[in-house]
Amino acid sequence: MRIKDNGNSIAVWLSARDTYDWAHKAGAVWPCSGLSDKRIFAAFDTNGLYELTVNGRWDHTIDSAEFNAVMADHIGTKILPDHPVWFVTVGQFSG
Repeated sequence: MRIKDNGNSIAVWLSARDTYDWAHKAGAVWPCSGLSDKRIFAAFDTNGLYELTVNGRWDHTIDSAEFNAVMADHIGTKILPDHPVWFVTVGQFSG
């Protein structure tokens, strides 16, 4: 995973290995993952998601719940709750 923090926005790159490992992690397997083993690029600002590619292309068929979960799990370990985009990327999806 790679993240670029632009202050009021972030860009996130997940490798195919990142998404595969996420979908198959012990105790939290996502058995019908549509994102497993795919590369994802996503950009967020304080309004939410504004750019997304899967394997380098726009893909309108991805499951939004899975996308939100994979992003929240990865981003939540990299930015703090006081970051301007924390709520739209992590906070609204956490317990």
